[in-house]
Amino acid sequence: MSYQPVRVAAVGLGRWANIMARAYTRSEKIQLVSAFSRSEQKRNAFSERWGCQTEDSLEKLLSRDDIEAVIVTTPNDQHAPVIEAAAAAGKHVYVDKPIAVRMDHAKRIEKAVSDAGVVFALGHSARRLAGMRQAKEMMDSGRLGGVSMIETNFSNERGLEITSDNWRGQRHMAPGGPLTQLAVHNIDCLRYLFGPVKQVFSLLKSMYTKAEQDTVTMTLCEFESGKLAYIGSNWATPGVFFMNVYGTEATLFYQLDFGWWSQSQVVDEHSSLILREFASMTDDPDNRQLQDVSVKLINRDMFKEQFEEFADAIRGVNNGPEVDAATGIHNIAVVLAALRSSQEGRPVTLKEIIEEA
Repeated sequence: MSYQPVRVAAVGLGRWANIMARAYTRSEKIQLVSAFSRSEQKRNAFSERWGCQTEDSLEKLLSRDDIEAVIVTTPNDQHAPVIEAAAAAGKHVYVDKPIAVRMDHAKRIEKAVSDAGVVFALGHSARRLAGMRQAKEMMDSGRLGGVSMIETNFSNERGLEITSDNWRGQRHMAPGGPLTQLAVHNIDCLRYLFGPVKQVFSLLKSMYTKAEQDTVTMTLCEFESGKLAYIGSNWATPGVFFMNVYGTEATLFYQLDFGWWSQSQVVDEHSSLILREFASMTDDPDNRQLQDVSVKLINRDMFKEQFEEFADAIRGVNNGPEVDAATGIHNIAVVLAALRSSQEGRPVTLKEIIEEA
């Protein structure tokens, strides 16, 4: 039996919706049918660019029998009502990270898709980067020895541009600024590599911005396994994405050129993974020699890959998306714990955040 492309509609038609469309329209497993935004101008521009139909209301879009799934890229605080409506209409749902910016909204989403029995996928794409996948393989193989700590940073200059009338400049829509918009990728990668976080301690500052928004964040994580991590993220510097993994036998240094982030089909070509290990080992620590080995990255396509996994889950080809609602709840709980930690000047556990919801 031939594979029938999953017929999808885009909901929320801003900049990121177009980047996502560029990824899933490269796939033969997905067919873009229609789109919705409250903005007529955005609807017209999206339709012209991608050759799809549009609807002037979400209700009309969700009532169409020829649409099987929706791809949601609305502002973060609007995820819950859109996903609840889509699930109630029997539509499968992909939503870009984070799952929500409030824990009660995240729980509502989890309940809505579970009750409706629809496929739900969350766009934490960074764990699909070639360097991240190969770092995981090297950790699991024992090549690094016992891993104790990871340092990671995801930053860009967005805070220098945002104003209070932009949703990213408003704390209730993007709490923590880059913590919600960028560092949540790092949080998910650390969840993928180290498992669940137990508690965090964080500092957030508003610097070099016209909006009353946090722009510089530093977060320490202790995992349930006992391992430790540092997450840096800010909106006041040229783009950077790196991760350093520290093991007893070797250290990994991974970085990518942020300028290629939105072009997932080539970003791995603009990335590097360096393994630093002992070239010789003696009883004398002053005579132990180190060597840096460049690890060849096997190119992937993180955005396209997540959409094809979503389509395969709908068609019953796999066991479901890798990143589910429970993982999304864990990740936003880390963000909310970091916010509380910065406000109250103390470590905050995820249990505290999740149980309050």
